[in-house]
Amino acid sequence: MRIPFCEFCVKTRLFCSKCQSLLNSGQYEMYDVDVIDAILKLTDEDQKLKSMLSDVEYYKSYDVGNTYFIALKGIRRVPINIVRSLEDKLTEILNRRVKIIEYTANINELVTQIAYPAKPTVATTWLPDGTNETEVRIMKRDARRLKLKPTDMAKLLSAITNRSVKVKVISRDQLNTA
Repeated sequence: MRIPFCEFCVKTRLFCSKCQSLLNSGQYEMYDVDVIDAILKLTDEDQKLKSMLSDVEYYKSYDVGNTYFIALKGIRRVPINIVRSLEDKLTEILNRRVKIIEYTANINELVTQIAYPAKPTVATTWLPDGTNETEVRIMKRDARRLKLKPTDMAKLLSAITNRSVKVKVISRDQLNTA
């Protein structure tokens, strides 16, 4: 797995100037180092897992609610049972729920991954000042199936995409008028 930090720095927590600058800039947090360390420990123990993750790149982790959302590039090429097993092992090591997602700039794909098993719709509104706002609509009956509160989901999606994202729970009546 390709990681943004030096492996030595992650394992010892003694950071070189490059790794320290990644933390100081705010690009990464200390929990990113904890997540990477946990993944490295798992891949050191399991060579099959290490080879499966060889083409995967760590992008970033997001701490939302009581869950770490770990965004990886290339994780879609790894079999889903391996990904679920990795989530379970990381949950055990980090003492927090872990959800692994494929990092993508496509907001529709991100929403689908994060909201699963709910089936949201995504709408983008272009504002007169040239900016845009993305609104994710989730049916009230599906909202119970979400693993995140709508406000937490909006915060997560905004952080990943660097866009303004709102999440609304709507009823069937509102769907017809929206």
